[in-house]
Amino acid sequence: MKTKNITFGTYIYNWYMIYKYPKHQATTRNVSLTYINVHIRPSNLGRKFIKNLTTRDIQEFLSELMQSGNRSILKTNKKGLSNWTVSKIRTLIIASLNQAVRENLIKDNVASYTENIKILAAPKNIFTKEQQILFLNNSKNYRYYLAYKLLFFTGCRRSEILGISWDKVNFQNNTIFISQVLVVVNNKPILKQIPKNKTSIRLLPIPKEIMTELKALKEEQTDYFSKHKYINMYNLVFCTKKGDVYNPNNLLQNMKKRLKKLGLPQDLHIHSTRHTFATNLIHNKVAIVDIQKLGGWSSPDVLLNLYAHTLQESQIEAVNKLYEEFKMNDKK
Repeated sequence: MKTKNITFGTYIYNWYMIYKYPKHQATTRNVSLTYINVHIRPSNLGRKFIKNLTTRDIQEFLSELMQSGNRSILKTNKKGLSNWTVSKIRTLIIASLNQAVRENLIKDNVASYTENIKILAAPKNIFTKEQQILFLNNSKNYRYYLAYKLLFFTGCRRSEILGISWDKVNFQNNTIFISQVLVVVNNKPILKQIPKNKTSIRLLPIPKEIMTELKALKEEQTDYFSKHKYINMYNLVFCTKKGDVYNPNNLLQNMKKRLKKLGLPQDLHIHSTRHTFATNLIHNKVAIVDIQKLGGWSSPDVLLNLYAHTLQESQIEAVNKLYEEFKMNDKK
């Protein structure tokens, strides 16, 4: 078979395995290969010869994903994929065809002429002050209590909190260094380093009260492991009684159960703690660039897009307050 008669599905898979797979982290590999093997290869687009692809073919494929999802045997419902997911699939297709042009398999990258997919920022559900206090008060004396507390007062992601090791906790300076995460790959928890070029690597100030609680946990943990002759495999702050890593999904499921038990809104979830952290800082007039650095967002623009509504309210309040301070009383 001539190289130019290769199907697009076969080409994009081979391209990914040769050019991208060696560079990507395990989680990125897992997601990208799912896009390729579940959505692209089984489709009509995947079965077309790469030399015969047209812009319309790719545009129809993307539109179909947004409207009905994947009609392959792996997806039987007709619910469309999210704009975010389809945008990622489009990016993969464009990148693969760029390489096909460089390899002289095709003359032009027809995917580059498809329409950009707008990513709509969904409303961010946050805990009110009363809901946050209720949740934390009812989590005391529970194994995940400090993890929850850190989620609310650092804005960290679940993977970052569960990835904290004791050597990254500085009790003298009251800081925690975020440099690794605990993620799930193929249903297995894996501890991995955050790439150095990521803004997610950061040093976080921690309230003294929480640091005192962490110190007590460390002493309790050390005594327990010594008594039962267990080893904390990765020196993690949050680990099982036998020293193994927690499965991040367990923390997620546990929070769901506690939220339901307390009668809190169903649209709250573990990532809502991160949104709550950012929103509270915005309301406290903290500069966007500082919030971005604390939370490890990629850029201030991400925050501006995610929290535009909250920012608008804060800006209105600030302008009105400024006017009230300088308003002159008419003496008529």
